[in-house]
Amino acid sequence: MPLDESDSVELLGSNYLSQSPAISLPLVLAVLMSCLSSVQYGYHMSELNAPESVYTCRTPITGPHEDYSKSWFGRHGYKSCIPLDVNQIGIVTSIFTIGGLLGSLYAGQLSENIGRKKMFTANSLVFAVGSLLESLSNTYGQLLCGRLLSGIGAGSGIVVSALYINEVSPIELRGLLGSMNQIFINVGILLTQLLAIGWTNDEQWRYILVTAFVIAIVNFVASNFALESPKWLAIESSNSREALAVLFQLRNGDLNRCQEEITSWEREKLSRERYIAENPEQANLSLISYLTSSKYSRSRRNVTFIMVGQQFCGINSIIFYGVKVLVSLFPAGALAINCLISLLNLTVTGTASLFMDRWGRKPLLLTSATLMGISSVAMAVGIINSVAVLSVLATFLYVGSFAVAIGPIPFLIVSEISQQEVRGIAQSWGTAANWIATFAIGYLFPIVNEYIGGYVYFIFAFMCFLFGYYTYLYIPETKGKGTYKEVWGDEIR
Repeated sequence: MPLDESDSVELLGSNYLSQSPAISLPLVLAVLMSCLSSVQYGYHMSELNAPESVYTCRTPITGPHEDYSKSWFGRHGYKSCIPLDVNQIGIVTSIFTIGGLLGSLYAGQLSENIGRKKMFTANSLVFAVGSLLESLSNTYGQLLCGRLLSGIGAGSGIVVSALYINEVSPIELRGLLGSMNQIFINVGILLTQLLAIGWTNDEQWRYILVTAFVIAIVNFVASNFALESPKWLAIESSNSREALAVLFQLRNGDLNRCQEEITSWEREKLSRERYIAENPEQANLSLISYLTSSKYSRSRRNVTFIMVGQQFCGINSIIFYGVKVLVSLFPAGALAINCLISLLNLTVTGTASLFMDRWGRKPLLLTSATLMGISSVAMAVGIINSVAVLSVLATFLYVGSFAVAIGPIPFLIVSEISQQEVRGIAQSWGTAANWIATFAIGYLFPIVNEYIGGYVYFIFAFMCFLFGYYTYLYIPETKGKGTYKEVWGDEIR
């Protein structure tokens, strides 16, 4: 039930009237806790990149102990590597995305039922089991199972983290804090690359995988001390008093603001209930009805294209296989260059997040796609002709251009171009489509690269230009527009 001011005084004490800035320590800690899922998403996506030639028995590199049998893993019966052919490498890499697809499909609904906090706790255990299984794998099958579980954790975690950050953030910081997901994905990617510099050898490559287990345990502990989403408490749990108590901490004791937010959530809930009462056929909206109804054809088509197109521009050829691509050009410096690429990705994403609401989504997407296409052509020319400097500079431009817009904006824009009643379903569908495309790139790239080498980047260049052309024609600008009608004008489809 709604809270009046006397309820608030009784619950929170006489100091509740204090006014304070929107950012508070509990808010920062809440966002950081949720972003541990993003760190693990990026970490697992990139963890097998640098040590690929070592863990697959292609390039033996001696570790601290010249005799592997004297190392800890050697003494306990763990092999120095797992023999894999190119097809198996593709499956081990890409099965992570199958897990991500599965996790993203159940995460939204399950978190509505049990709450965001419990979902984070359960998900950290999935990450822990998957990471441990990967770390102790001795066979192809064991490694596959570990990667699948880690993927399920990543798919679920990235959905719940986005929901949670949106619900705990004040509206004026929602864009900035929402971009933390993409930033911390890049933190996870960079962390794997830094660790790989010292641990890419027969004895220590497993330490990279063990580190993921440690992060999962930290996530488990942190989630148990986390605040529940106040919006979930107010709407799904119908517990306005507890929602106010949580929001009071997140908003630095600004009770007037807390009451306004909770009131708006309660109005949103009533509006949804009235809409369903007037349109009973909408009461049981599902993924199937979203995919088959002509009412959602335009928004569904654009969601699908932008989420699949993000991956078909080819970024995961670098995230998954960057070291393999670069090693033929810089045998001694591939790991260091890959670290610099990851650092660039992190830096540009963080910087671009500050300007996203100022410059608009569409201009940034067009700029990003154009620069990625040009740099893809340059990468192809450099790799084919063994021009190392051109290849590396083009790779830096390619990754930096991705981080400007094609990286962060698709996940943001899905809900902005979709009808209100299906925004949650559209986000699930878009995320699932993105995972399917990620699987396709992760599996097919090493096979295609084996046959045509650098020419594969001409394919990615074509996809980048196609992405830009489609965006120019069909994707609307959403900056400063709050409703579906504002985004599409008179368009009702």
